[in-house]
Amino acid sequence: MKDSPSSNIIPHGYKPFLEFNLRKNLRAMIILNLVGFALFLAAAFLMPFYIRLVRPQDNAGISGSISGFAEMGRFLFFLVLDVFLLIILHEGVHGMCFWLITKKRPKFFIGPGYAAAAAPNCLIPKTPYLVTALSPLLVLTVVGLFLIPFVSPGWLFFLGLFVVMNISGAVGDLWVAGSILPMPKTLLVQDFGDRVVVYQPE
Repeated sequence: MKDSPSSNIIPHGYKPFLEFNLRKNLRAMIILNLVGFALFLAAAFLMPFYIRLVRPQDNAGISGSISGFAEMGRFLFFLVLDVFLLIILHEGVHGMCFWLITKKRPKFFIGPGYAAAAAPNCLIPKTPYLVTALSPLLVLTVVGLFLIPFVSPGWLFFLGLFVVMNISGAVGDLWVAGSILPMPKTLLVQDFGDRVVVYQPE
């Protein structure tokens, strides 16, 4: 069964060992928000240095000004678009990993303050789940950093912000992945979207 992540039948001898549920853990939610904010500040601080490194010919996106309502409206429109695009791609990468691993269509959820991809009807072994949890952080960050040298100056700020938000927005994925990383390979993970349950043999 451990080699068949498409099943939701808990193997004999396995019991719930750990649950990640921010709705029931206010302290963890506060800590994750603080860590996420710290990651945002750190990534935002480092991003201009990366831009200067790969685009020494200009400083576009590092500094600038907005004049007039038309420019402000355009800026806000693309800022909101940036956030929505990040949510779609981040959860899309999660969902694609779930689909490839379980051979079942993932489920997507939107709740108050969060969006999630899930495979609630599957028990996933440790290593495939770690890949699923960390893929959006790694894939989208690498792709974004790769594109920065090539985009036009007008898109540079929004692409840099996309990368920064993706790093800070992965704090929940890092929390789960970091928690199960030192655990035995025998564990199984069930992801419901708003909570994650880890099973271990007794």
